Amino acid sequence: MADKLESMNGWQEKLARLKSKGGFKAAAFWAVKKLFRVEVHFLYSMDLAQQHMLQPKPIQDICAQHAFHFISLKTSRDLALYPHALIEQLDSQCGQGVAKLIHSDTGVYALIDGTGVVSQVNINRSAVVHVDSPTNLDICLAPGDVFLGYLFTYPQYRGMGTAACLIEKVCKDIHKRGYSRIVTHIRSTNAASLNTFRKCGWSRTGWIATSTSGRLLLTHCPRRTGISIMATRQM
Repeated sequence: MADKLESMNGWQEKLARLKSKGGFKAAAFWAVKKLFRVEVHFLYSMDLAQQHMLQPKPIQDICAQHAFHFISLKTSRDLALYPHALIEQLDSQCGQGVAKLIHSDTGVYALIDGTGVVSQVNINRSAVVHVDSPTNLDICLAPGDVFLGYLFTYPQYRGMGTAACLIEKVCKDIHKRGYSRIVTHIRSTNAASLNTFRKCGWSRTGWIATSTSGRLLLTHCPRRTGISIMATRQM
């Protein structure tokens, strides 16, 4: 009986995702992946000088409503400002660990609730960004660009608009530091993330097609974007 209930709940969740905004498009890309073994990621970007003009409507300030606190970790000195347990929690969802990321010119931003993480993201300031999803790629950015990766919101805080709130605060912080654009890549089957970035005013600037075995097939980035993508050379 419990197995049947679990199976039913699983189908209800899938149906809800299908009915959500962008759900049918995401399902179509999922079918392409299953049938043709091809996976598509979209490149999205935000022109920071036009952030408020590009947003369809103002982002609700979730932080003020729930007393969430926005933090940024960009130097080793920043690590000493927060409890070890909080840094460990950030480490678990940021890829390499906060200290290593800071050493490699990447900052970690987060919303926190007391001493726990609500939502977090990495911002890489390198001219060439290495990513390992969908496969090992080098993304060459234009001057003034940074790259957003590893956006993660803990399950109990999802559906509240926390990711959108974090993205907006990160954009403001990055713009104050002299950068002009933030770039990211999003899986075509991830309707929730696509909706969040569109809600924040981001626009699609290209795409990446890879085989499910990890081979880069095609990329499309208009020359005007100043972005190029290539498979990481194996040493």
